[in-house]
Amino acid sequence: MIAARASTRADLEAAMVLARDGVVQNSNWLPVTRHLDGLEFALVPAGCFTMGSTDSQLALALDFCERFFGRGNCQVDFKSSETPAHEVCFDQPFWIQVTEVSNRAYGASSSVDMYRNLSWPRETVTWYQASEFCQRHKARLPSGEEWEYAARGPDSVVFPWGDDFDLENVISGRLVPAEVGSIPSGSSWVGALDMSGGMAEWVEEPYIPYGQGPTAPGAPEATGQRVLRGGSWFSFSPYMLRSAHREAADPDTANSTIGFRCARDTDLPQ
Repeated sequence: MIAARASTRADLEAAMVLARDGVVQNSNWLPVTRHLDGLEFALVPAGCFTMGSTDSQLALALDFCERFFGRGNCQVDFKSSETPAHEVCFDQPFWIQVTEVSNRAYGASSSVDMYRNLSWPRETVTWYQASEFCQRHKARLPSGEEWEYAARGPDSVVFPWGDDFDLENVISGRLVPAEVGSIPSGSSWVGALDMSGGMAEWVEEPYIPYGQGPTAPGAPEATGQRVLRGGSWFSFSPYMLRSAHREAADPDTANSTIGFRCARDTDLPQ
C-alpha cells in the first residue's frame, strides 16, 4: 500500500479532518505520512478495533506453535497474554513512525560489527534508551493499544497485511536483520512497515494481563516488565509475528532482536 505524503499545510489539514472523523474498516483509509522532527510518521485515524485474540485466532496461534514445536509440545500460554479480546476505541488520531528507528536516525549502531548498516534498525537498545530517543524527537513510545491498532485496524486482522501468513511480507526466520521498510508488501493499513518481523518493538506500558490492570479489583501489581510487540528477524514461527502477540521483558534488556518505533500526538505542532 503506497502512502501519500502530506507535504503541504493544506494536505495535512485535509488529512486531519478525515482522521478525526474516524473509520470503521481498514479500506476506508488511504495512508498519509508526514516528516516530523527528523522522523517519518504515518497518520492513524480515530476508530475502534478488537484488541487481543478471539477463540478462532487463539486456535490459529496454537496451530502455528505446534507446527513449530510439534503437536502437544507448545508451551506458550496465549490465553493469558491475549485474552479477553476487548474493544478499544480512539477518539483522536495519532502518529506512528513508518519504520523502526534505524541506525542512521539513532545516530549510532550497536557495538556488533555485523549490525552497523546505517539502514538497518537500531537494536540492542533498552526500553529506557528507546523512550529517551523518542522524547528527544518530541515523541514517545506507543502504547500497546496504539501499536496494535496501527498494525490491525478496525478489521482486527491477524497480521498487518491480513489474516493469512505470507513469509514474503516479513523480515523473519533469518540470521541477520535487513533494511527498515524494505518489504512494502508487509505494510499495515496505515502504511506502517515492519510491524511484523524486523525487530521486536518496545511499547510504553508495563506487562499486565488484560482485564487485570492496576485499577481492577484484586489486580496483580505490575511486574516491572515491559512489552515487546511484532516479533523479529530471528522469529522462526508465524505465532511470534501476529499483531496480537505480546512478550514480556525487563526494561533493561538489550539484544540484537529488540528495537523500537516512536508515536506522537496530533495536537503537537505539525
